[in-house]
Amino acid sequence: MMPFLLAEFTNLEEILPLYVYCVGSHEQKHLERPEGYPAHQLFLSRSGQGIFRIQGHADILLTPGSALLLPANQPHAYFPYESTENWDLGFVAFDGKAAKSLLEQMNKLVLTVLQVPNFELLWSQLESLWQLISLNGEQAYWEASKRIYGMTISLLEGQASDKKILKGVTSSGSPQPALQAAVKLIHDHYNERLLLTNVARAAGYSPQHFHRLFVSSYGMTPQQYILQLRMRRATQLLQENPSITVESVAEKLGMETSYFIRMFKRTYGLTPKKYKDQS
Repeated sequence: MMPFLLAEFTNLEEILPLYVYCVGSHEQKHLERPEGYPAHQLFLSRSGQGIFRIQGHADILLTPGSALLLPANQPHAYFPYESTENWDLGFVAFDGKAAKSLLEQMNKLVLTVLQVPNFELLWSQLESLWQLISLNGEQAYWEASKRIYGMTISLLEGQASDKKILKGVTSSGSPQPALQAAVKLIHDHYNERLLLTNVARAAGYSPQHFHRLFVSSYGMTPQQYILQLRMRRATQLLQENPSITVESVAEKLGMETSYFIRMFKRTYGLTPKKYKDQS
């Protein structure tokens, strides 16, 4: 879970042609927006299913691995497909003078369900963007602008590739198969003491080359990526097991308790215990 984060970039909307308005992810509940939202939004459905009800359009069902691009000020509502279902929905809202022309360029992708072949890349970019703003605040505004543009291009690239528009083109913007295998290894063993030199060698890379490729593809270091996986899993454990202790969560993540508490607070702004009490 990435709690709702408002990007408070004071007066920068006059400077940046494209800027982040807010970003986050959570188990989505029923939400009504009869006046729409003041910024354009990209939604990513990670697990569960949900319905978008948009004025003047048929209902849109988002399933795992799908996305929706929603223009600003478009009246809408959205909610889980079943009232008891957990719908993990990520979102980023953006605006700026370049946003309108960007959406016009992507007009075929607007207000329609998008099956996203490079979903994991987009989700990692979303997590990276949230982490950037969460840790750096207004100091992140230039980099955040670059990354939201990168996300929209990744979305467009995935859709173009899915429709075979880019025949015969090898893109350096999407993770290479060996790098994807390394990421899968990280996902499978993130709760163990992972030596990144071993992960790099398993993928056939030198540690230095692996680090460069990873940062280029995912916008963060392998260590930051592993930490995000651990923090996300921590929130799931705390939500799913009300009686679980902080020490048990740290153990399941392969982390020393005091370090886990420190990293959790740095990521989410409160201790694991306070987070559990509020869940």
